[in-house]
Amino acid sequence: MRWIIFTLSLFVLAPSYFLGHSVQAQENLVKQVGEEKEVHGGQFERLGDWEVHYSAFASTFLQPEVAQAYNLVRSRAQGVVNISVLDPVTKKAQRVAVSGYALNSLGQRRELNFRRISEANSLYYLTSVQHENEDHYRFFVTIRLGDAVEELRFSHTFYRD
Repeated sequence: MRWIIFTLSLFVLAPSYFLGHSVQAQENLVKQVGEEKEVHGGQFERLGDWEVHYSAFASTFLQPEVAQAYNLVRSRAQGVVNISVLDPVTKKAQRVAVSGYALNSLGQRRELNFRRISEANSLYYLTSVQHENEDHYRFFVTIRLGDAVEELRFSHTFYRD
């Protein structure tokens, strides 16, 4: 199971390693459009008392064994969204409630059903999104812990490889 954690953590905590880009190059790929950001690999934002790491990617990037272990469909028409919430000082994973929705290029709303994955010291939230080629999604993710509520907004364009 450790190799599964390692593989998935590459998408959240080490996208520059996985994609072969330097951190600076990774930051240069982010396009600021109002409050929305285009995601390439993985990014993070400071929201309230949290450091929220997020990524969206084609499910075909996952090894078949990893997809099977997490009950994710590998398909050219299926994307994955990965969220991890950390304490910004200790970098310890936070157990929170994650929910949200996405709007596709046509403005159609898709509910996001995140599943909490907890293994060893890792804690992250995964969901799948069906998409067409060059389908641009705007994501609205609500993160809650007690009375603390934050909303992560980002966008991503999925391509069928």
